Amino acid sequence: MKKLILIMTLVLGGALAFALPGFTPFVPDTAGEYVYYRDYSFERESYVGLLSYDETSYQIRYYAPADRELGLPELNLALLFSVNPESSFMDMTGERIITDVDPYGDDVDILNYLHDLLYEFSSRRIKLDELAGSEIFSSQEFEQFGGKVTMCFDSMIPLFNLKQILGPANEMLFSCVTFGRLLSSEDKSFDNFKGLVPAKEYHAPTKTKIKGKSKKYKLEDGQQITLDSNWTQEMENMWMYGEEAFISIASIPQYFEDQAMNDLYVLRRILESTDGSYTDIENAEFTFDVKNFRIRVITHVSQPEDKQVVYVVKQITTNLSKKVNSYLALSAYEDSYLAKSSYYTKLLKSFKD
Repeated sequence: MKKLILIMTLVLGGALAFALPGFTPFVPDTAGEYVYYRDYSFERESYVGLLSYDETSYQIRYYAPADRELGLPELNLALLFSVNPESSFMDMTGERIITDVDPYGDDVDILNYLHDLLYEFSSRRIKLDELAGSEIFSSQEFEQFGGKVTMCFDSMIPLFNLKQILGPANEMLFSCVTFGRLLSSEDKSFDNFKGLVPAKEYHAPTKTKIKGKSKKYKLEDGQQITLDSNWTQEMENMWMYGEEAFISIASIPQYFEDQAMNDLYVLRRILESTDGSYTDIENAEFTFDVKNFRIRVITHVSQPEDKQVVYVVKQITTNLSKKVNSYLALSAYEDSYLAKSSYYTKLLKSFKD
């Protein structure tokens, strides 16, 4: 249950903002942010990750799990590099390989490939005149991915803002699978990433009747939710359903005057992976209620250490007059959510902000 509670922790606020050289992102990047991509251009399962330590120091990592069918061992390659933050292009000022390298295998070629990606992604991101929103598509020639591609950029994604690269038949070539933020120097979430725990196939929930006396909870800022007696109140704004699920409510202040920037900043923050748990970005489901200024996101959160998947439902409602966002979140272990999703949905519908 400790892991379930950690997933619900909402980490917002003021880390030092900066950007990769040559462009100013619409949503500021902060120290410790990282992003991982599934690279489908390899025959084997492969991931490429990029981590920012600060405005000058970064790490790029290639990881591939062992592949028994191809007879390939696990492969982990990582490179620390520094840049000139005042430069108008990707100007590397130093680099250091921090993993073992086999000079007789593919390791050197892969490291060169990582170098190429850094320069290519930087150049292509800089050439975008402006990226002030989500899912901007750009048709380009990209030799490393076979020629003609479509690149999708999204301000929600940290660092290069790259979300996906698609081939000429819209086949996936390169795709963001997760992003997150390290919260301390002891946080090894970036280094320990080895892919996501597979989620079970969704099925319609069985009609399980759950008995319990209803109780309405009202918070000082006017938010309220109706839960039954199966839930125990752990804090003023947090409730637990035994060892299965967890609900929390919060108010999030306005961080930026620009509403679009603020919405994307908050959305990035509520989707961040933290503390060894990884949000599945590829399969996230977004629902936008324009009339009520509300966004709801359903994600699978992978916990590799326990080989668990947690379903997380997060909802943000913007109150323009009060300059505040109302936050509602449910976290439930996969088996519980699949068996009782209609029950959980009914509880969430009782929330009023």
